[in-house]
This record gives sequence, C-alpha cells and structure tokens, in this order.
Amino acid sequence: MAEKKVFLRKSTGLVREIGFLAAILLVLCNTVGLGWQKRAFQFTGPAPIKESEYFLGLPPITMAFIIAGIIVLFSVFVFAILSAAMPRSGGGYVFISRIISPPVGVAASWLEFLSIAVSYGMIAVAVMEAVLIFGGLANISVPTFLTTSDGLFWFGVVVIFIFAGMAVLGVKMAGRLLQAMFWVPAAITLLIYGLLLSVTPTTLETGILGVTGHTASEFTTRALAQGMATAYTGGYWGAVGVAMLGAYWAYIGYAASTFVAGEIKEAGKNLPKTLFIAGGIIVLLYVTISALLAGACMQVGKAQGFSFFSSYSYLSYGGGSLWSGVPKAWLPVVCAFQANGMGFSAFNILLVLFAVFWVANDIPPFIITASRILFAMSFDRILPAKLADINERWHSPIWAIVATAVIALMGAASEAGVFSKGAPWYIGDGVALIFSTGVAATDLWDGIFFTLMALAALLFPYVKKDIYEKAPFKPTLGGMPLVAIVGAGALIGNLYLDWVFLDSGYGITKISTFESAFPFLFTLVVALLSIVVYYYYKVRAKATGVDMTTIYAEIPPE
Repeated sequence: MAEKKVFLRKSTGLVREIGFLAAILLVLCNTVGLGWQKRAFQFTGPAPIKESEYFLGLPPITMAFIIAGIIVLFSVFVFAILSAAMPRSGGGYVFISRIISPPVGVAASWLEFLSIAVSYGMIAVAVMEAVLIFGGLANISVPTFLTTSDGLFWFGVVVIFIFAGMAVLGVKMAGRLLQAMFWVPAAITLLIYGLLLSVTPTTLETGILGVTGHTASEFTTRALAQGMATAYTGGYWGAVGVAMLGAYWAYIGYAASTFVAGEIKEAGKNLPKTLFIAGGIIVLLYVTISALLAGACMQVGKAQGFSFFSSYSYLSYGGGSLWSGVPKAWLPVVCAFQANGMGFSAFNILLVLFAVFWVANDIPPFIITASRILFAMSFDRILPAKLADINERWHSPIWAIVATAVIALMGAASEAGVFSKGAPWYIGDGVALIFSTGVAATDLWDGIFFTLMALAALLFPYVKKDIYEKAPFKPTLGGMPLVAIVGAGALIGNLYLDWVFLDSGYGITKISTFESAFPFLFTLVVALLSIVVYYYYKVRAKATGVDMTTIYAEIPPE
C-alpha cells in the first residue's frame, strides 16, 4: 500500500539554533522601535487635561500602558502554552489553522505576514527618517537626495536587501546580529533613565531655552492661547481611552518568537520563559519611561493646572502649533534639553544612536518572522513548494526570505510616499490610496491576527485534546485548564483593544467616504484572495493524491 502523502517532507529542515537570550532579544527588538519614543506626548496632545486630575499622579498614557500591558501579559501566557504544545515555525498560523479552521488560519496569517513584511519595508525607510528627525541635535547633515521621497525609498531598498542577505545566513547569524544591534541602544537607555532621574527645574529650563530659544513657560502660555484648556472635556479615563490606541501600537510584536518556535532550542521549556521575560521587560520599560518623562517635564512651565508636559504635547500633536524650527516632542529631544542644561551637549550624538538603533534592530526579527509564516504555509502545501526549500548549509528558507523582501518594497514605498499625490512617481489617486491607507493598515491586520490567536487558546483544550494532553505546560485552576480561562480574558482584552483601534484609530463609526472605508475594504479583499488561494491549492492537492484534511489534523513534523 502506497504511503499517504501529507507534508512536503518528513522534516522541515529547520534547525533549533535560537538560544535563550536570542529568543528574548527577538521579542524585545521586534516590539521596541521608534514610535514608543514619542507616545507619551503623541497621545497626551489630543486629550490634554489638568494634571491635578491624574489618577494616583499617573498620566493617561502611563495608565494606558499599564492596562494594555496586563492584556498583553494575559496574551503572552496563553501564547506560551500554545507554543510549548506546538513548537513549530509559523506560530499563530499553525495554532489558528489547526484549532479554529484552515481557511481562517490562512486568511489571518496572510494579513499578519503582510503586516510584518510591509512593516519591514517601512522600518527600513524609518532608519533614515530617524537620522533626519534627530540628526540636527548633534549637527549631523545628510545628502539632500536622502531627504526626498525617492532618496528615502532607495535607501530603504538597500537596507531591505542587506538584511535579507544576512537572514539567508540562518537564525544563528541573526541571533549574533541582534545582540550586536541591541546592546548599544540598551546601554544608552540606561543612561537616559539616569538623565530623566537627574532632571531639576533649573537644568531642564536651561536646556529648553538653549535648544529652542523659548522658556518652558512660553510653551505653556502659547498652548493655552491656542485653546489647550478647553480642547478636551472627556476627563481622565476618557484621556486614558485616547492613549490606549498609542499603547496598543507600542506593544505590537510581543509574540515574535512564536513564529520561529521550530528553531528555538528546547522550545517546550524555553519559549514560555522567554516570552514572559521579554513581555515583562517591555511593560516595565514603557510604564517607567512614560512616567519618568512626564514627571520630568511637569516640573517646569506650570500654569492654570498644566505644565510643559501637556503644553509641549498639545503644540506638537494636538490642536496647537509650535514655533518654526522648534522640534516636536520626542523622548530624545527632551533628553537633549536635559543634557544641554547639564552642559553635556556631546551626549546628543548618543541620543541619535539611541533613536536609530531602536529602529534598525526591528529589522532582523521582522524578516525572520514574516518568512517563517510563508515557509509554514508552503510546508502545508498551500503555497508554491519553492517557498519551503531550505538551504542545507544555512538551514534557512531562502526563497521565503526573498519573497518577504520583495513584499517589503511595498512598505518602503508607502513610508517614503513615492506614490503620493505630488510625488515624482504619482500615477493616480487609486495607487496613492492603496499605499497611503491600504498598505499602511498593518496594525489593523495585527489586531485581527492576535484576537484569533486568543480565541485559539480559549478553544485549545477542547478542540485539540490529544495535543493539549501532551503539552509540557498545562496548568489548571479549580480543575479547569488555565489556558482556557486566561484565553477568555485575553480574547476579551484583545476585542476591547480592537474596538479602540477601530474607533479611535480608523474611525469606523464615522465612515462617510470611500477613502475612509478603504482600509477595511483593502483588508477584506486581501483576506478573500488568501482564501481563494487556499481553496485553489486544496483542489490541486486533491488531484495529486494529498489529503489536506490530514494535514490540518496534525501539527507539522520537526
């Protein structure tokens, strides 16, 4: 009797070469990037309230980081159980397709693949954007070409393919690269904690005046004159709701290592630990930095219940406007104020390195995680088999990496704005809309994917009892599987964050034009096309004697 055809091969060809530390750094670097450096200001500006109203003295953004962080840690707990039970590359694709349904898993995973791959391209461009934003602090100038949309795009292309080439060399090399790129910004981050803790009204006032030419009180006076005191009337918890959007954005990426579970050493034991450690560090970083940053800025420019913190936020990201030439509010900029106020202007070069490296070290995790989603789908025979090919020397899926790099070009084009109206490559409003709001809807796709991951965790003990019973980590509470209990909490939490995202971020309740509906329409089209591809390969597999039902009843081999 002929052997039944299931997976492409009896083994994936991937090798478990990611160590304990590298698995932690994979999550940290994937999550902590550029945006968190301005979140405290970015989501205070649109909803300024009197600082005496802060609950327990915590700014709304800090409270948002705490609440979202609890939801993230709930999610980390259940994802850790899933990953320990099914430690295979592809992560959420394997979980969702085996527990909920294959078409749902494929659609969700295509959205997540595009989210990561497109973000890879966006971050490649953002490396240069970080230089442009903060280079002036250290008198760094760049060629004029790199300040144009064309220049930013081609810079991104070079970065994309340099890192793709490195990814081809395998996860062991990626681990070394991550460590080389992590410790520089990590060390500077410790110095930044020291700077924020050393703030006094005198040093900060001196630095603000020296860098901007204006006193802290002038910022507050200007913000009040431009309507800050009456700009928002939703109260403290309303402001927390506004800030929740920014907190959610900052946490995206916390499950990065689950996508490469098939390449982590002793994944059943190490993966849960590394997810908890990395998740805890990220929550601690965001909560403490936002609280320290706000506390430092609140020492100066006090007037009518507000301070420099609220006024600088409002003038940068709310309804106000800054003086010409004054940089917008960012963590490195405030640190530059303090460093200059203390007479340490040479520290500004470290602030540029801090900003740039926290952006650049996103890139290795992005290309590794995205390529493993393609690899996993190909290994299940629902994509061309070439994408599951493994290089025998480097143990890496070369063609999946190449495909990821090609898709990343879309993200680079979107971030650089080369197809925007008025840009040199503009070819019509339709294309401009795709790249401005369609391709850029990556966070929406993340929300869908992680919500379904939480649902899969809730259903896991009941739908896949055989796999659950063999899981190395399956705690119970009152005789009930804890993964189901916490999974329910994670699902509710993710649904809440999704609603915040859809309402505050995308304005789903205020859709009135085709343009405002386009991110949702684009998402729907991508999901439907992915399901069409799934059924195409299912029919094709049946014609060649492959039983797709058997594939999705099992987890892939090692």
